[in-house]
Amino acid sequence: MKKIISISITMILCIAMIACGGSSGRRDKELVGDYIGVSGTSYGITLYGDDMSDCSLKLDNKGKAFITIADTTVDGTWVNDDDTLTITVDKTKIVGDLGNDIITFNAFLQDEIDIEMDIVFAKEGTDAANPENYMPEEDKALIGEWVGASVTDVFDEDASGEVDPNLMTVSLNSDYTASIVFDGEEISAPEWSYYSESVLFEGDVVDNAGLYGEYKDGNFVITYSTYDSFYNFTMEKVGGSKSKSR
Repeated sequence: MKKIISISITMILCIAMIACGGSSGRRDKELVGDYIGVSGTSYGITLYGDDMSDCSLKLDNKGKAFITIADTTVDGTWVNDDDTLTITVDKTKIVGDLGNDIITFNAFLQDEIDIEMDIVFAKEGTDAANPENYMPEEDKALIGEWVGASVTDVFDEDASGEVDPNLMTVSLNSDYTASIVFDGEEISAPEWSYYSESVLFEGDVVDNAGLYGEYKDGNFVITYSTYDSFYNFTMEKVGGSKSKSR
């Protein structure tokens, strides 16, 4: 989605490199400052945290606005009323909803580029700028320490006689790094992501083993496979409730 946003800003720059015109209204001094992108949603996919770190907005006290996406910056003018902020670039008006230290642009430039995008900017140095505030609930639920509670084999039969389920432990961190340990050895330190009930791991795994997760209705299952074994570990969150066995 970052590429889509960058393209949209570039399209505006092609229309007008220098802002002109403007909207009538006031400029509340408490809105002046630097804002960072904290959330971006397009076609049901949401980015936040580091994925939005190259999106920023600056409102200065002279009524100038600067939107930066990656290496592209467009400048315009800004005014506000009680509920909205309007940025004008040439004849294009970009209207955002004002919140508590946040500005939300719904359908950002949809009329100009025919792409659905919602972008949230938060004022730097405020609680609103904490990226964890914008995590989907499923991602938040996955963060923490997990230990195997039960294990089945490729035929979905109990395999606890072959392998102790407690040998599989998983740590999922809020910065989307992870540590996966099996039988006392860290077998992978990947980045993780959650999409459509799948927990995906991106990174090397010892012995090129297969590693895949599934999270649905509060149940977290890790599939671990090597050339001669295949196990599904139903995980239990440390300090939390046990997942249902699959």
